Amino acid sequence: MESKKNHVLDLRGIIAPVTFLKVTQLLRRMRPGEKLEILGKDPDTRTQLSQVLHTFHYRLLDIKEESSFYRIRLMKEKIE
Repeated sequence: MESKKNHVLDLRGIIAPVTFLKVTQLLRRMRPGEKLEILGKDPDTRTQLSQVLHTFHYRLLDIKEESSFYRIRLMKEKIE
């Protein structure tokens, strides 16, 4: 049975190297079926994230631009 736990990382106000580290650490711990919502402001983190996420077997659920930040939702997929 897959876990349906949801995670939220509010990274608004944190600089890019730290935000990227927090996201990758959590993605490594997540189980298939778990969802992650990332709240951020730094465009560098968003760029770095798109470059590395393919190594974590995730599915991008959506990206939303809010008035002062972005919201990215992902789900970790099962490795075949």
